[in-house]
Amino acid sequence: MKKITLLFALCLAFSLTTKAQAPQGFNYQAVARTSAGVAVTSQPIGLQIRLLQGTATGTAVYTETHSVTSNNIGLLNVVVGSGLTVDNFAAINWANGPYYVEVSMDISGGTSYALMGTQQLMSVPYALYAANGGTAGPAGVTGATGSVGATGDIGPTGVTGNAGPTGATGSSGNDGDRYAATSTDMLTIAMGTQNLNIQTGLQYSVGQTVLIANSVSDFMKGNCVSYNSLTGALVVNITIIGGSGTFSSWSINLDGAPGPAGTMGATGATGTAGTNGLNGVTGATGSNGTNGAAGATGATGTNGTNGIAGATGTNGTDGATGATGTNGTNGINGATGATGATGAGVAGATGATGTNGTNGAAGATGATGTAATYAVAFNLVDNGAFTAWLIGNTSDYNSGSNSNPTLTLYRGFTYQFNVNVSGHPFRIQSVNTAGGLLYSVGVSAQNVQNGIMTFKVPMDAPTQLYYYCQFHSGMKGIINIP
Repeated sequence: MKKITLLFALCLAFSLTTKAQAPQGFNYQAVARTSAGVAVTSQPIGLQIRLLQGTATGTAVYTETHSVTSNNIGLLNVVVGSGLTVDNFAAINWANGPYYVEVSMDISGGTSYALMGTQQLMSVPYALYAANGGTAGPAGVTGATGSVGATGDIGPTGVTGNAGPTGATGSSGNDGDRYAATSTDMLTIAMGTQNLNIQTGLQYSVGQTVLIANSVSDFMKGNCVSYNSLTGALVVNITIIGGSGTFSSWSINLDGAPGPAGTMGATGATGTAGTNGLNGVTGATGSNGTNGAAGATGATGTNGTNGIAGATGTNGTDGATGATGTNGTNGINGATGATGATGAGVAGATGATGTNGTNGAAGATGATGTAATYAVAFNLVDNGAFTAWLIGNTSDYNSGSNSNPTLTLYRGFTYQFNVNVSGHPFRIQSVNTAGGLLYSVGVSAQNVQNGIMTFKVPMDAPTQLYYYCQFHSGMKGIINIP
């Protein structure tokens, strides 16, 4: 089956006044494309949309489905709140946010939905909360006001200018790397083929070395035989095992140093916005009318609470409006100030504004990464001559040597040191000299002889630290932190 990428943007439009009720719904727009960037056009597509509360994996407070047909450029348009559902959209308490929109799709038009992604609802939808008497959030930054055109004389309407060309669609953003996963399959630690189900949409490929772990001591390691990103089915040929037993809780990742740690995976790059089309030429202004021209408009103030009502304008014929300046980026509108009384004069006609170019589609959001328990577990013994540490895991060492090896640790990761050497206290120092100053930031314990030390590398750690035996100066090594 072709891989389908759903590029989606939420278009949220609400209007709140003292005499109108907020619409119970908001617009959703998406573009369905193949992994090669080709739009899926004029095809029935099944959509499932869920509103999740609190986090991107939170409780679903509303679920609905839609059956739509993509247009000739792959565009889908629906109104969230008007789909097939047994829930009550109007009963959502928008004060209990944040809320996230989860989108799933069936490319064949049926109801076998595959998860496409999750995106947080930002400020605009919460007009529904303000409409129900809640306190509105702070006003967004007001977009820059275009320069006011010179006031022309009143006269006949000019000829409408031609519409500017549509800007090119921005390219799709790339997906971030995704490997960290979990499984609840009941598996027994053993050599040979293991079949398990993990999250969909990851990037495992044939031949990669996969680590399947229940704990530090109970794990399996082998090569990826196959992975189905649509169903999450993963097959691994196990060649190395540790511990024994049958478990139903597993952490899965590539062997060796994992990708960036944290609860949130990296977000794919946003596609470049299309260039705005040029404004159409403004029609010529007619000759002066009977009354004098209106004064220039003052600069727009910052949006906020309702302003004081404006003074009533003097009656007379209004001057014609000058050409429209370039549109600034729209901020979130504050409450509308009361409108001053309008003069009785007849306004001159405004020249037509050129059509804006189409915005490029937003890049898809990378999947959320899973927090790892530790990056690498090191096993430490001595060489019997008090002249070197022997460290049993060599996946992160220069030259592959395990005698006083140089360790490469990464910021933000947690490492475990399993020390089993009586009479050789293991310690981490900030200076390269026996008995030097200890480095204790992120270190669980120092001078460990028989036990476990963990080291979570701080983001502001120096680029080089050192490990030593407390009593034997020959048992030492360098810790590089890129």
